[in-house]
Amino acid sequence: MSASSDQRPGTAAPIIAQAKTLGASLAGMVSITALERAPSYATCDLVPRLPGAGSLLVTALVHRHSQPELDWWDDRKGGTPGNRQMEETAANLAGWLGQELGVKAHILPYHLERGGVFLKDAAVLAGLGIIGKNNLLVTPDYGPRIRLRAMLVEVEVDPPKRPDFDPCARCCMPCTRACPRDAFAPGSYHRPSCAAQMKHDEANEIMVPGAEEVAGQLLCVPYCRACELACPVAR
Repeated sequence: MSASSDQRPGTAAPIIAQAKTLGASLAGMVSITALERAPSYATCDLVPRLPGAGSLLVTALVHRHSQPELDWWDDRKGGTPGNRQMEETAANLAGWLGQELGVKAHILPYHLERGGVFLKDAAVLAGLGIIGKNNLLVTPDYGPRIRLRAMLVEVEVDPPKRPDFDPCARCCMPCTRACPRDAFAPGSYHRPSCAAQMKHDEANEIMVPGAEEVAGQLLCVPYCRACELACPVAR
Protein backbone atom coordinates (compact mmCIF):
# COMPACT_ATOMS: atom_id res chain seq x y z
CA MET A 1 0.00 0.00 0.00
CA SER A 2 1.43 3.41 -0.95
CA ALA A 3 1.77 6.27 1.47
CA SER A 4 -0.96 8.09 -0.46
CA SER A 5 -3.48 5.44 0.63
CA ASP A 6 -3.38 7.04 4.08
CA GLN A 7 -4.16 10.52 2.78
CA ARG A 8 -7.53 11.89 3.83
CA PRO A 9 -9.78 14.53 2.25
CA GLY A 10 -8.53 18.01 3.05
CA THR A 11 -4.91 17.63 1.85
CA ALA A 12 -5.33 20.06 -1.06
CA ALA A 13 -3.97 23.16 0.74
CA PRO A 14 -0.28 22.14 1.03
CA ILE A 15 -0.25 20.81 -2.54
CA ILE A 16 -1.76 24.03 -3.89
CA ALA A 17 0.70 26.11 -1.85
CA GLN A 18 3.66 24.14 -3.20
CA ALA A 19 2.38 24.49 -6.79
CA LYS A 20 2.45 28.27 -6.35
CA THR A 21 5.89 28.14 -4.74
CA LEU A 22 7.17 26.28 -7.81
CA GLY A 23 5.81 28.83 -10.27
CA ALA A 24 2.05 28.43 -10.71
CA SER A 25 0.06 31.67 -10.56
CA LEU A 26 -3.07 29.79 -9.46
CA ALA A 27 -3.81 26.19 -8.52
CA GLY A 28 -6.80 24.15 -7.44
CA MET A 29 -7.89 20.54 -7.04
CA VAL A 30 -11.05 18.63 -7.89
CA SER A 31 -12.03 15.00 -7.41
CA ILE A 32 -12.10 12.76 -10.48
CA THR A 33 -15.68 11.83 -9.61
CA ALA A 34 -16.75 15.49 -9.75
CA LEU A 35 -14.84 16.03 -12.98
CA GLU A 36 -16.66 13.16 -14.66
CA ARG A 37 -19.93 15.04 -14.03
CA ALA A 38 -18.67 18.22 -15.77
CA PRO A 39 -20.79 19.50 -18.70
CA SER A 40 -18.22 18.63 -21.36
CA TYR A 41 -18.15 15.00 -20.21
CA ALA A 42 -21.94 14.58 -20.41
CA THR A 43 -21.70 12.65 -23.68
CA CYS A 44 -18.23 11.11 -23.50
CA ASP A 45 -15.92 9.11 -21.25
CA LEU A 46 -12.49 10.61 -21.77
CA VAL A 47 -11.25 11.21 -18.22
CA PRO A 48 -7.75 9.66 -18.06
CA ARG A 49 -7.22 7.11 -15.32
CA LEU A 50 -4.31 6.42 -13.03
CA PRO A 51 -4.68 3.48 -10.64
CA GLY A 52 -5.46 5.07 -7.30
CA ALA A 53 -5.86 8.62 -8.64
CA GLY A 54 -8.60 10.40 -6.81
CA SER A 55 -8.07 14.01 -7.85
CA LEU A 56 -7.00 16.36 -10.60
CA LEU A 57 -4.67 19.26 -9.87
CA VAL A 58 -5.14 22.26 -12.19
CA THR A 59 -2.38 24.86 -12.40
CA ALA A 60 -2.56 28.23 -14.13
CA LEU A 61 0.14 30.60 -15.37
CA VAL A 62 -0.69 34.29 -15.81
CA HIS A 63 -0.22 35.55 -19.37
CA ARG A 64 0.12 39.31 -19.11
CA HIS A 65 -0.38 41.85 -21.90
CA SER A 66 3.32 42.63 -21.69
CA GLN A 67 4.40 39.04 -22.40
CA PRO A 68 2.76 38.06 -25.72
CA GLU A 69 5.65 35.73 -26.54
CA LEU A 70 4.58 33.28 -23.80
CA ASP A 71 1.90 32.02 -26.17
CA TRP A 72 3.77 32.17 -29.49
CA TRP A 73 3.61 28.68 -30.94
CA ASP A 74 6.83 27.24 -32.35
CA ASP A 75 7.85 23.73 -33.41
CA ARG A 76 10.04 23.09 -30.40
CA LYS A 77 9.18 20.65 -27.61
CA GLY A 78 6.32 22.01 -25.53
CA GLY A 79 4.96 24.27 -28.26
CA THR A 80 5.20 27.63 -26.49
CA PRO A 81 7.50 29.26 -23.92
CA GLY A 82 4.61 29.48 -21.46
CA ASN A 83 3.76 25.82 -21.82
CA ARG A 84 7.40 24.83 -21.35
CA GLN A 85 7.44 26.85 -18.14
CA MET A 86 4.29 25.07 -16.95
CA GLU A 87 5.74 21.68 -17.83
CA GLU A 88 8.78 22.44 -15.69
CA THR A 89 6.55 23.46 -12.77
CA ALA A 90 4.51 20.27 -13.16
CA ALA A 91 7.60 18.05 -13.25
CA ASN A 92 9.03 19.70 -10.13
CA LEU A 93 5.68 19.41 -8.34
CA ALA A 94 5.31 15.73 -9.25
CA GLY A 95 8.77 15.11 -7.83
CA TRP A 96 7.90 16.97 -4.62
CA LEU A 97 4.65 15.01 -4.23
CA GLY A 98 6.51 11.73 -4.41
CA GLN A 99 9.44 12.71 -2.19
CA GLU A 100 7.63 14.71 0.48
CA LEU A 101 4.15 13.16 0.62
CA GLY A 102 4.66 9.74 -0.95
CA VAL A 103 1.93 10.62 -3.41
CA LYS A 104 1.97 9.38 -6.99
CA ALA A 105 1.17 11.90 -9.77
CA HIS A 106 0.76 11.71 -13.53
CA ILE A 107 1.25 14.83 -15.67
CA LEU A 108 -1.37 15.02 -18.41
CA PRO A 109 -0.82 16.18 -21.99
CA TYR A 110 -2.39 19.48 -22.98
CA HIS A 111 -4.44 18.09 -25.87
CA LEU A 112 -7.63 16.18 -25.14
CA GLU A 113 -7.05 13.71 -27.96
CA ARG A 114 -3.67 12.78 -26.46
CA GLY A 115 -5.06 12.01 -23.01
CA GLY A 116 -5.72 15.46 -21.59
CA VAL A 117 -8.88 16.78 -19.94
CA PHE A 118 -11.34 19.59 -20.57
CA LEU A 119 -9.19 22.14 -18.78
CA LYS A 120 -11.75 24.94 -18.48
CA ASP A 121 -14.33 22.61 -16.92
CA ALA A 122 -11.69 21.27 -14.56
CA ALA A 123 -10.54 24.76 -13.57
CA VAL A 124 -14.09 25.85 -12.73
CA LEU A 125 -14.64 22.75 -10.60
CA ALA A 126 -11.28 23.35 -8.92
CA GLY A 127 -12.48 26.80 -7.83
CA LEU A 128 -10.28 28.94 -10.08
CA GLY A 129 -13.03 30.92 -11.81
CA ILE A 130 -16.06 30.76 -14.10
CA ILE A 131 -16.70 30.33 -17.82
CA GLY A 132 -17.47 33.81 -19.14
CA LYS A 133 -19.70 34.79 -22.03
CA ASN A 134 -16.49 34.98 -24.06
CA ASN A 135 -16.20 31.17 -23.64
CA LEU A 136 -12.97 31.67 -21.67
CA LEU A 137 -12.14 30.79 -18.10
CA VAL A 138 -12.31 34.10 -16.22
CA THR A 139 -10.53 34.28 -12.87
CA PRO A 140 -10.87 36.93 -10.13
CA ASP A 141 -7.09 37.42 -10.00
CA TYR A 142 -6.13 37.58 -13.67
CA GLY A 143 -9.33 37.65 -15.72
CA PRO A 144 -9.00 35.32 -18.74
CA ARG A 145 -5.28 36.01 -19.20
CA ILE A 146 -4.02 32.65 -17.99
CA ARG A 147 -2.85 29.31 -19.40
CA LEU A 148 -3.78 25.94 -17.88
CA ARG A 149 -2.25 22.49 -17.32
CA ALA A 150 -3.29 19.53 -15.17
CA MET A 151 -2.05 16.38 -13.47
CA LEU A 152 -3.70 13.38 -11.86
CA VAL A 153 -2.89 12.94 -8.17
CA GLU A 154 -3.23 9.80 -6.06
CA VAL A 155 -5.01 11.52 -3.19
CA GLU A 156 -8.57 12.48 -2.24
CA VAL A 157 -9.50 16.11 -1.56
CA ASP A 158 -12.48 17.95 -0.15
CA PRO A 159 -14.66 19.84 -2.66
CA PRO A 160 -13.14 23.30 -3.23
CA LYS A 161 -14.97 26.51 -2.42
CA ARG A 162 -16.33 28.14 -5.56
CA PRO A 163 -15.69 31.90 -5.88
CA ASP A 164 -18.70 34.22 -5.50
CA PHE A 165 -17.92 35.74 -8.85
CA ASP A 166 -20.05 36.73 -11.87
CA PRO A 167 -18.11 39.38 -13.84
CA CYS A 168 -20.18 39.09 -17.03
CA ALA A 169 -23.49 39.95 -15.36
CA ARG A 170 -23.08 43.75 -15.63
CA CYS A 171 -20.34 43.89 -18.25
CA CYS A 172 -20.75 45.74 -21.56
CA MET A 173 -18.86 42.82 -23.17
CA PRO A 174 -16.01 44.54 -25.04
CA CYS A 175 -14.75 41.03 -25.87
CA THR A 176 -17.62 40.56 -28.34
CA ARG A 177 -16.72 43.74 -30.20
CA ALA A 178 -12.97 43.03 -30.26
CA CYS A 179 -13.24 39.76 -32.19
CA PRO A 180 -11.85 40.14 -35.75
CA ARG A 181 -14.16 37.34 -36.95
CA ASP A 182 -17.39 38.44 -35.25
CA ALA A 183 -17.47 35.10 -33.48
CA PHE A 184 -20.14 36.43 -31.10
CA ALA A 185 -22.44 37.80 -33.81
CA PRO A 186 -24.94 34.90 -33.43
CA GLY A 187 -25.50 35.97 -29.82
CA SER A 188 -23.09 33.48 -28.27
CA TYR A 189 -19.65 32.07 -29.03
CA HIS A 190 -19.38 30.57 -32.54
CA ARG A 191 -16.47 28.13 -32.62
CA PRO A 192 -16.10 27.85 -36.44
CA SER A 193 -15.45 31.59 -36.68
CA CYS A 194 -12.73 31.32 -34.04
CA ALA A 195 -11.25 28.31 -35.86
CA ALA A 196 -11.08 30.37 -39.06
CA GLN A 197 -9.03 33.00 -37.24
CA MET A 198 -6.68 30.32 -35.94
CA LYS A 199 -6.08 29.07 -39.48
CA HIS A 200 -5.38 32.65 -40.55
CA ASP A 201 -2.87 33.01 -37.70
CA GLU A 202 -1.14 29.77 -38.66
CA ALA A 203 -0.79 30.99 -42.24
CA ASN A 204 0.86 34.19 -41.03
CA GLU A 205 3.81 33.05 -38.95
CA ILE A 206 6.31 35.64 -37.78
CA MET A 207 10.07 35.44 -37.46
CA VAL A 208 11.50 36.22 -34.04
CA PRO A 209 15.00 36.05 -32.57
CA GLY A 210 15.77 32.55 -31.30
CA ALA A 211 16.26 31.81 -27.63
CA GLU A 212 19.75 31.26 -26.25
CA GLU A 213 19.66 27.57 -27.12
CA VAL A 214 18.27 28.27 -30.63
CA ALA A 215 20.64 29.76 -33.17
CA GLY A 216 19.37 32.46 -35.52
CA GLN A 217 15.66 33.08 -36.10
CA LEU A 218 12.59 31.14 -34.99
CA LEU A 219 9.23 30.89 -36.78
CA CYS A 220 6.31 31.39 -34.41
CA VAL A 221 2.51 31.62 -34.65
CA PRO A 222 1.08 34.49 -32.55
CA TYR A 223 -2.49 33.29 -32.07
CA CYS A 224 -5.29 35.84 -31.70
CA ARG A 225 -6.04 37.00 -28.15
CA ALA A 226 -8.41 39.85 -29.02
CA CYS A 227 -11.35 38.80 -26.82
CA GLU A 228 -9.03 37.80 -23.99
CA LEU A 229 -7.12 41.10 -23.97
CA ALA A 230 -10.33 43.16 -24.26
CA CYS A 231 -11.77 41.66 -21.06
CA PRO A 232 -11.68 44.28 -18.29
CA VAL A 233 -11.66 41.77 -15.39
CA ALA A 234 -8.53 42.17 -13.21
CA ARG A 235 -6.81 44.23 -15.91
